[in-house]
Amino acid sequence: MLRKAFAFSTLLVLTGHAQDEGDRLDTKFEVFRDRNDVTAVSPIFLLTKGIGGNTTVDWEGQVDVVTGASRELGTQGSGQYGKLTTASNILDGVSGASQAGPWEPRVGSRVGLGWDDKGRAFSGSFYASRERDYQSLSPAVGGSWDFGERNTTVSWGGSWFFDKEFPYGAWALLGGGDKRVQSYNLGLSQILTPLLLVGINGTFTRTTGYIGHPYNPVTTLDSGLVAENLPRKKDAADLDGQILQGFHIGPNLGSIGVEYRGYEDSWDLKSHTVTIKWSQHLSDATILRFQGRWYRQWGAAFVQSQYLGDETYRTADIRYYPFTSYLLGAKAVSEFPDSWAGWLPRRWDISYDHLWRNTQGNILLYQLYPTSAWYMQGTARVGLSWDI
Repeated sequence: MLRKAFAFSTLLVLTGHAQDEGDRLDTKFEVFRDRNDVTAVSPIFLLTKGIGGNTTVDWEGQVDVVTGASRELGTQGSGQYGKLTTASNILDGVSGASQAGPWEPRVGSRVGLGWDDKGRAFSGSFYASRERDYQSLSPAVGGSWDFGERNTTVSWGGSWFFDKEFPYGAWALLGGGDKRVQSYNLGLSQILTPLLLVGINGTFTRTTGYIGHPYNPVTTLDSGLVAENLPRKKDAADLDGQILQGFHIGPNLGSIGVEYRGYEDSWDLKSHTVTIKWSQHLSDATILRFQGRWYRQWGAAFVQSQYLGDETYRTADIRYYPFTSYLLGAKAVSEFPDSWAGWLPRRWDISYDHLWRNTQGNILLYQLYPTSAWYMQGTARVGLSWDI
């Protein structure tokens, strides 16, 4: 019985929400906001249906609407230096905004099939998303096998991404292209005692092709703008390990997990991540989770603070530069009263994550906020779940 409770707590920590058997509909409403004045609103729906004793099928749908990612020069909040021009209909040289209206939509959908029997599991899925200038298709497969009295688990997975960008407006001739990503992972976890689990997972990823970023041109020393150019191939490997220790506070089960992840790729970009999570049952149905994460990244070999414009590779994308970030988050999960029935929801969850990154405002890297401030972003989520 204790091992079953621990397994439930482990799953909670790793997935971030409780899992219940049976058909269900999960809904989530997510709001993202960052210091660059980018706001994203995302309703998400996940329907899970059993089609046999051991088989389930699920469908996930998501709609994102984003504002602030594309700006026009001369509008309020278009940059850290305020109003840059009086011609508000001129396209922003930073973002290349050329669509009508302040909100940009994106839609995505995934269908999946899963099978689970006596400690053996297999799943497959297909995901597709589309926005005005970008398309992504992604099939994926995975599985796991429990053995050694269900105390040892071997897991594996593979996913493939087929991405295509087709810029519009004045930027149509400067970017675009196809990118292919293939990723494979292998993991092993072991229950050492009824309240202690350890695990290790390795992932290899190969990226080929090139998605241009015409909306983020590179600023040169003579204040000119040149197109970004990145290598057409990247191999990456990461290794992560975790330790999960369970404990009791009175009759209620809790756990503390520590995870480390190391990453390195052929562009010479390296990173280290340390995550600590505390999950605590307040009752059988009510769970609190707190997490903290530290991330340190060393930049890719070709990034520079300033460019001449004749370099083979160049970028102004902050994702490839050195930085350190910190994240704090909290989540609460519980159930509504047993008397709720019919069309009323059965479970609820609410969470918030806040991230700080030590990249200060820098117009050359399109960090459009004061140079005395760090980048920040926050993500709030509210979810409801129905038994169907």
